[in-house]
Amino acid sequence: MAPTPGDRALVTVVCDAGADMLEATHTFLTAYAASRLRPHVVQRLSVAVYELLANALNYGSVTGDVIVEFFHARSVVSVRVSNDAIPARIHMLTEHAARVRENAENVFVEEMRRSVGGGIPHSMLGLVRIVHEAGLTLDVTVDGCRVLVSASCSD
Repeated sequence: MAPTPGDRALVTVVCDAGADMLEATHTFLTAYAASRLRPHVVQRLSVAVYELLANALNYGSVTGDVIVEFFHARSVVSVRVSNDAIPARIHMLTEHAARVRENAENVFVEEMRRSVGGGIPHSMLGLVRIVHEAGLTLDVTVDGCRVLVSASCSD
């Protein structure tokens, strides 16, 4: 379940597009989650924070901010990352997310092969890890050139 419009972000981190903020932001949000949630939930969210932010910083456009938000409401925890992207990347992301929701295990195997096989650029292993390994739900919302990807689970 993704955050609803009335939900309030507990933490919001804003990064410049293309900034080298992955490790610091991941460490901070993982530590913050650890102060509020059970360890097994923290591990799952940590995967989501890392993969969603890495994708936004690496594959988003160089315009607009990259925003990472952490929500905890009504026994659901969520991480969502938004960024600007070009239409081709948005199309690729939404198609991949639909495939992951349809059959995460098969997509995981495909992406592992692509990742270790080399030669095929831009493996999308990170997104499928969020669903297949961490067991979170993945949602993608697009508004013009702005993409919002959220990962959620019960606390």
